[in-house]
Amino acid sequence: MKYQIGGSLKKDAPSYIERKADSQIYDALIRGEFCYVFNSRQMGKSSLLVRTRARLLGEGFLCTTVDMTNIGSENVTPLQWYKGVVGDIWSGFGLSGEVNLKTWWQEWEEISLLQRLSKFISEVLLVKFPEQRLFIFIDEIDNILSLDFTVDDFFALIRYCYNQRAINPEYERITFAIFGVATPTDLIQNKKSTPFNIGKSIELTGFTLNESLCLAQGLHLGAIELNQAALQEILNWTEGQPFLTQKLCHLIANQGWGEGKEYNQINAQTLVSNIVESRIIQRWESQDEPLHLRTIRDRILNNDAIAASVLGTYQQILLDEQVLTDHSREKIELLLSGLVISQGDRLKVKNFIYARIFDLEWVAKHLDNLRPYSQSLNIWISSQQQDKSQLLTGIELQQAFAWSQNKQLSDIDYRFIAASQELIKQEISRDLDTEKVEKQKALFALQAAREASRILAEARKYAKRNVKQIRLGKRWILGITIAVAGAIILLRGAGVLQPMEWNMLDRFIQNRPSSGIDPRVVIITIDEPDLQQIGQYPIPDKVLAQALNKLKSYQPRNIGLDLYRDLPVSPGTEELTQIFKTTPNLIGIEKFVGSKVAPPPVLDKLGQVGLADQVLDGDGKVRRALLSVGSSKTKLRYNLSAVLAFDYLKAEGITPESIPENPYYRQLGKGILIPFRSNDGGYIRADAGGYQIILNYHGTIEDFENFSITDLLNDNVPPQAIKDKIVLIGSIAESINDLFQTPYSTRLFGPPTQMAGVTINANIVSQIISAAKTGRPMLRVWWEPIEWLWILLWSGIGAVLSWHWKSLNSLIPFILIAAAGLIAITYLLFNIGWWIPIIPPIFGLIVAAITLPIFTSRELEKIQLSQIVEVLLAIKEQPAVAQIAIEYLKQGESQENQTLIDETVFNISSKD
Repeated sequence: MKYQIGGSLKKDAPSYIERKADSQIYDALIRGEFCYVFNSRQMGKSSLLVRTRARLLGEGFLCTTVDMTNIGSENVTPLQWYKGVVGDIWSGFGLSGEVNLKTWWQEWEEISLLQRLSKFISEVLLVKFPEQRLFIFIDEIDNILSLDFTVDDFFALIRYCYNQRAINPEYERITFAIFGVATPTDLIQNKKSTPFNIGKSIELTGFTLNESLCLAQGLHLGAIELNQAALQEILNWTEGQPFLTQKLCHLIANQGWGEGKEYNQINAQTLVSNIVESRIIQRWESQDEPLHLRTIRDRILNNDAIAASVLGTYQQILLDEQVLTDHSREKIELLLSGLVISQGDRLKVKNFIYARIFDLEWVAKHLDNLRPYSQSLNIWISSQQQDKSQLLTGIELQQAFAWSQNKQLSDIDYRFIAASQELIKQEISRDLDTEKVEKQKALFALQAAREASRILAEARKYAKRNVKQIRLGKRWILGITIAVAGAIILLRGAGVLQPMEWNMLDRFIQNRPSSGIDPRVVIITIDEPDLQQIGQYPIPDKVLAQALNKLKSYQPRNIGLDLYRDLPVSPGTEELTQIFKTTPNLIGIEKFVGSKVAPPPVLDKLGQVGLADQVLDGDGKVRRALLSVGSSKTKLRYNLSAVLAFDYLKAEGITPESIPENPYYRQLGKGILIPFRSNDGGYIRADAGGYQIILNYHGTIEDFENFSITDLLNDNVPPQAIKDKIVLIGSIAESINDLFQTPYSTRLFGPPTQMAGVTINANIVSQIISAAKTGRPMLRVWWEPIEWLWILLWSGIGAVLSWHWKSLNSLIPFILIAAAGLIAITYLLFNIGWWIPIIPPIFGLIVAAITLPIFTSRELEKIQLSQIVEVLLAIKEQPAVAQIAIEYLKQGESQENQTLIDETVFNISSKD
């Protein structure tokens, strides 16, 4: 007997326990009812799905499973989500060979996403399977709760399919079942369109002894009665919770507990209890593998808005208070965590293990961590809620109110805050009585206060006029410039600005003038229509041999086969091998970095192989080209593009030559190959392994002459289009997935586009040959200290503009003009081959322009305060009124300014 701890059990797993739910869901699905199984984690939902699905398949029905975790929830658009659902159903029912999903989807792109899904069900599923019953299982449905958009329409469609049965009997052949950790109200807000009020809820309960007797077989404690006694003790601890039950059985069966010892019923039960104590309860957080108890803990504590309320409600359950089952959020969270169950109309802790681990001490500890007033609350509770000295007042009460905003609290929290409010009301009442006594005194002081306010207002006006004439020294410009530039250089060094700098590089590449069609490179593409015409993938050796034979007859300079061919694909293997042997200008590929793919054996022996590896940046885009890789232990391997380009140039009499001043640079005709360094341009600590260069793209596939392999085989390619050129053969089909994100993938609207690997190789070939033949510049970068000076310069420009134009309305146009100028300069330099910083200087320009007024205004504020104090102290005939005015002045100022006022008063008084 093999016990499985966590995860879905296989359909024929001997440790699977059949429960009442197995027959309920099977019978309901056979009747065509919509079913949903909502429960906490690790209660056997997915195993029930697998078992039920296997049973239905065994009886000749068609089934598929849509796992919402496979579709994803982060950074997913509605289009991607609905297309993912349709794609899973399409592949799950094996329609890939009958329906071209991409074409079908595009045919219906003018209707809504929901209508497309509905059309797929009615016009594809029900038509392609005219007789069979179809069952669609949807697992991990709670994953949709993380989506940025609502999918209420999806559930409405399920209800629609059931409503359609009255109109169209064909819909009786399709049935849905949903599984997950959620409630119907979590998943859909619109009660009118919810399918859950017409569906059947399947309840998952813990194992009973009779249901789980088969688990006793693997405990190895001796007689059957002893094994069953141990199993009963396990269930006493777990209440049949599947994960814990399987884990305890596994611990007993696989740790050698019973070797060499005879057990009776009593010490078999003691053995179980000892294992629970030592292997589960003690140090539970470190022993909780696979995750179970920590998952419950995180579900309870991670939602700050309701954590206090959830813990408070659970505390009441532990204290045996009558906590009724209802639809309040905190009780739903407790149920979905699996910590409690509903028994009748009340909640209780699910099992003794949970009660021991998540006990009153654990609850009190985490409530104390949550509450800012936990110490006062605990003392108040201990005093039977009589100690008023522990109630909150003033700032403490304000902080408690602020903390409680948008949170659900426990009843004791609400009572504590309410008692604190009542105490404040009583104190206010007493203060009103005292106020009447003080009112008369205030009347006498009112006249002096009014006079103090008047002279303070005049002193403020005088000081304000004087300060307007003051212009601080230019040393502030230098100081702010250095500080801002230094901070931005540090941020850049930390990698904070790297994504923005990559994005600007992408924009420059996208928006520069087109260089036209490259006259030296031709691409032979393999797209979806080609694959359909050929009828299989990988492409048979015979078809590939025919294509290469055609190309040879057109006399290309070089042929780059950007297709993995490490294994033969019959028929036509001998013919293709002969082509490989007799084509000296044919270069194949291998994958060397990471997971390796071998090259074609014949081409490998002939030394006609290049690398297919691409270098991906942190955001998944290709902005660099790996020309070669090697070490002292391995031979130097060149990239496919490098091999093709260097062979082409060699025929032109151009070969790479070392530059004495810099042995890592290579002179190549009119161009220079400059190896990439880890901090070049906008990169921060990038992997610079091998010989890499920054990719200066020629363009997309539209910027190269290209023909399909079908055109080539059908003699629709003019020979002059191939002769004496470099020809690259590769796939651009989405189904083959040799696609990459590039600078051209960034789009303001719609999903990102991808570029085929063969097109990227064409760009690398074009870059190398164009640099050598025409001098088209490689992308170069400045020396890092020069970049720092560049950032310092634009920070200084921002500070100078801010110092000269004090008015914000005047300053903004000049900042915008300067920023536009910076962008224009960097764009012009980019078009002649220089990638220089743009984001850091823009930040320096703006931040310096903002920072200088802030610091100078604070300095002028201090000068103004000093002058106000001087004016007030100069009033000799009313010194008391002047002192009151100074106190008024201090009341509206910060602690720092109050200290400055006191120092000014002391200095002037000392002189007098």
